[in-house]
Amino acid sequence: MSSPSPLPNPTLPLLTRISYRASLLTFHALSRVFFTIRRIFKSPTPGTIPTLIKSYPSTPHLKNRIFYPPTYTSSSAPPPLYLSMHGGGFAFGEPALDDIVNAKVCSDWNVLVISLDYPKAPTVRYPVPTQQIIATILSVFDDKSLPFDRNRVAIGGYSAGGQLALSACLDAQLKGKIHAVTPFYPVTDATISAAIKKNTRPYRYEGEVDGLMKIIALSHYAYVPAGQDLRAPGLSPGFATREELPEWICTVGAELDVLCNEAGAMMGRLAGKKLVKVGETEGLGGQDRDGFEVDGGRLKWVFVKGAGHGFTHGWGASKSDVEKAKKVSDEVFKIVGEWLFNGPFMVEK
Repeated sequence: MSSPSPLPNPTLPLLTRISYRASLLTFHALSRVFFTIRRIFKSPTPGTIPTLIKSYPSTPHLKNRIFYPPTYTSSSAPPPLYLSMHGGGFAFGEPALDDIVNAKVCSDWNVLVISLDYPKAPTVRYPVPTQQIIATILSVFDDKSLPFDRNRVAIGGYSAGGQLALSACLDAQLKGKIHAVTPFYPVTDATISAAIKKNTRPYRYEGEVDGLMKIIALSHYAYVPAGQDLRAPGLSPGFATREELPEWICTVGAELDVLCNEAGAMMGRLAGKKLVKVGETEGLGGQDRDGFEVDGGRLKWVFVKGAGHGFTHGWGASKSDVEKAKKVSDEVFKIVGEWLFNGPFMVEK
């Protein structure tokens, strides 16, 4: 199959760029204040503190948070490794925001978890964050002090972190090192505008606005250089071929998320499914939309009904819905964990 023709990212009008730049500076200033206050006044949730925080000479400015399984001892067999990346539209956030989720994954799955840091846009743009992540991962593999089974390694992430996980997997240096990828509600197609994405999900009531709509265009401007081919698989993993990605792929999509349709379309293409018209783009139809597993489980699409973007972290959940959201999140992590240990993490007897 021939590769699609390049689609250059257009240069935005000057006033739009000035407006976006001002917004980014404001958001970055506010987020620095927020994270500083959070670190000073918010005590860590018990059981969620990383075992250690580590940087490598290859990426000395990046601080990675490492979680050892609670049952691990020096005499234990090396556990599998799960590499994870936080979300934040490529421009915001920090690994510490995922401590609760990563500690849960570490404990429930009994794996070594490394929450990888990466530089943020617009200080750097694509493909620099992906390149920095790859450099860190290679350093992790060279780090003999870390106890993990190098034959059982998976990578995942949330939202922008899911895109970065898929993007990193495409690099030839990691071929054979990463055995599975598990992106949660990832960004997979930079060619689709926010206006088109908006009409690819159902809405619960008239006038409901998707929370991501306020930042999609802003994060795209911050992360994607003018002239960049929007169909490049490293930027839009939905254009990657089956051969370019790890053997095992489990993608999680949330029904009430403007990114769900494109993630499902990516999985549909990889599985050879026939896509249908969804608004002004295409996606999964019929029973495939609600989830599927093919190729001996190597391709799995998990569709979470009634969930929105960031549901794994409780984003957007009202106080009355917190317990319900946690129950859904717990079930999804259980599904993904079982998929890993019944497939790429399975130990042959």
